[in-house]
Amino acid sequence: MTKKYKLHQLTGTIKGCYPGQTSKKGSYKNQPFYVVEITSKSLFCSPSAETIYVFPNLVSEEIWQVLEQRNYKEKTYHFFCEKRVRGWRLKEWEEVK
Repeated sequence: MTKKYKLHQLTGTIKGCYPGQTSKKGSYKNQPFYVVEITSKSLFCSPSAETIYVFPNLVSEEIWQVLEQRNYKEKTYHFFCEKRVRGWRLKEWEEVK
């Protein structure tokens, strides 16, 4: 049985995006991914830096292309993520207008 993770919403801007690749072991070996660094904005606390991992099999093709083409500059997003042991894992995003 697979565990269901609660989706959390983070709001912020992308300040950096770096490609990575999974290890050579396991079922996801050599899968590309992005490490996205955001500045999170909250009504309740000061801005903080967060790291989100983005995998192509977990997000839409549109999100993956935006990251590949670096078309995220100066835009604010609502990031919908799962909290995992090693950090946030992106599932969806929505641009704030």
